[in-house]
Amino acid sequence: MADRRKFLKSTIFSGLAVSTASLSSISCSTPKAPKKPIVVSTWNHGMEANAAAWEVLAANGKAVDAVEQGVMVTENDPNNATVGIGGFPDRDGNVTLDACIMDENDNAGSVAFLQNFKNPIAVARKVMDDTPHVMLVGEGAKRFALDKGFKEEN
Repeated sequence: MADRRKFLKSTIFSGLAVSTASLSSISCSTPKAPKKPIVVSTWNHGMEANAAAWEVLAANGKAVDAVEQGVMVTENDPNNATVGIGGFPDRDGNVTLDACIMDENDNAGSVAFLQNFKNPIAVARKVMDDTPHVMLVGEGAKRFALDKGFKEEN
C-alpha cells in the first residue's frame, strides 16, 4: 500500500510540475485594436438616435453627452410606443417614464415614474450631475425636474 501511495504522490507532483512549466511558457496576447467609440442600438428605430450620438462624438463631445442626445431622439419620437412621448400607458392608464444614464467615471443618475416631462433622460442626467443621489422617483423626481427648469408637457 505504501508503494502505491508513493507512486501516486510522485506522479501527481511530477504532472503538476510539468503542467506548470508548460503553462508558464504559453504566451497569451491579444491584438490591440485601436480604441474607437461605438454606438449601438437594439432596435431599428435607434438608427436615428445613433446618428445624433455620432454628431456629438464627431464634434469631440463626451460619450455621456452623445448618449443623452441619442436617447432624446428616441424619447421625442411620437411613433415609438416603447419610450418617451409616444410611450404606451402603464397599468393604470398613465404614461410614466423612466431613464438612467452613467458616465465614464461610474457616476449614475436615474428617474422613475416620471410623468408629463418630454425627456426623462435629461432629468436623469441632472440627477447624476447635480445631486448625490442615483435615483429619484415619482413626485420627488417631478419636483426636482421643475426646480431644474424642466417644463411639464402633456
